[in-house]
Amino acid sequence: MVAVRDHLDRMGDAAVAVVTFAAPDRLAAYRDHLGLPFPILADPDLVVYGMLGIGRGSTREVWSLGTLRLYARLVRSGRRLQRTTEDVRQLGADVVIGRDGRVRYLARPSSPDARPPIADLLAALD
Repeated sequence: MVAVRDHLDRMGDAAVAVVTFAAPDRLAAYRDHLGLPFPILADPDLVVYGMLGIGRGSTREVWSLGTLRLYARLVRSGRRLQRTTEDVRQLGADVVIGRDGRVRYLARPSSPDARPPIADLLAALD
């Protein structure tokens, strides 16, 4: 999400939205915390997640070495970690949907730190 935010100028007229399983009353705080300029939609029942085949990860997948390194880097940079109220094992995905409603690109990372390169998302927009 942050990488997408940082490259909005390269996305032309594409519409960007985030779908999260967070409770609807938490969306504004979530958007403000990450500084996202695009809509965030709530899917607390995981309907969209299910349609895209996005499941839950194992403890080992979610707390991978890469994830632990990411959190360590955040703490070293002065970020304060907060206890989450969401399911930490629910995996995410990066999806590009074409104007025709078809999925043009779908990346289902096996751990929270394994996101696709922004170049892949941009290429799917063409």
